[in-house]
Amino acid sequence: MDHTGHRQRLRQRFEENQLHGFSDHEILELLLTYAIPRIDVNPLAHRLVNTFGSLSGVLEASPDELKKVEGIGERSASLLSLMVPLFCRYEQIRLQSKPRFVTYSALAGYCNTLFMGVRHEQFYLLGFDAKMQLIRAVKIADGTADEVRVSPKQIVREALRLNAVTVAVTHNHPSGDPQPSREDIELTRDIRDALSMVEIRLADHVVVGTYDTFSIFRNSILEDVRQRDEFLAAEDNEMKQRTGSYRCREDEDGL
Repeated sequence: MDHTGHRQRLRQRFEENQLHGFSDHEILELLLTYAIPRIDVNPLAHRLVNTFGSLSGVLEASPDELKKVEGIGERSASLLSLMVPLFCRYEQIRLQSKPRFVTYSALAGYCNTLFMGVRHEQFYLLGFDAKMQLIRAVKIADGTADEVRVSPKQIVREALRLNAVTVAVTHNHPSGDPQPSREDIELTRDIRDALSMVEIRLADHVVVGTYDTFSIFRNSILEDVRQRDEFLAAEDNEMKQRTGSYRCREDEDGL
């Protein structure tokens, strides 16, 4: 059976209304038409959603996991698994185009893009020049589902290699809760102290959860971080007056 007409209607709907009105399986169906010629991919799209639970579950699956689903081959798995890294790169480029990271919100937003679709802990260092322009984001370590091991020496070494004036560090909690652990706080303190020995400032440690981020410096978690330096002081005071909270949330931060 020729399914050209159905495919064309899907593409026309997208051209006219983007993805408004599309269900999860219809979005997958549209994607699959570019990898699988001629056959009806509607049942396959339903099978993917049933297997992984949602559109996000499908797009976050690895190529090997995708290929276990009947009807998914090399090309289809590559296309689907490309989506989340593509979204991530788009967000990083969009945010990096801002001239400076001058708010906790901008920093947290960028950190969030580093962990899209990641299901194990990772640790990154972000190096900045004197104007808080991002030099580079460097992955320091990969971990397991519930921990990642990092030493302050690694951070100092990479910061010096980048010739950074200021750095921020960030890691994710795949469990979803961005609340820092005792070990996270102790590591932050050790990193800050190690960097200070080479006259590099630690701007923040951002913990990224599933739907939220947590700034250790903004929340004054370190017992001796009571008077924050000039970094982002204006936004911090404004946010405290407006919300009574220092917590970073995507729906409350503004530039």
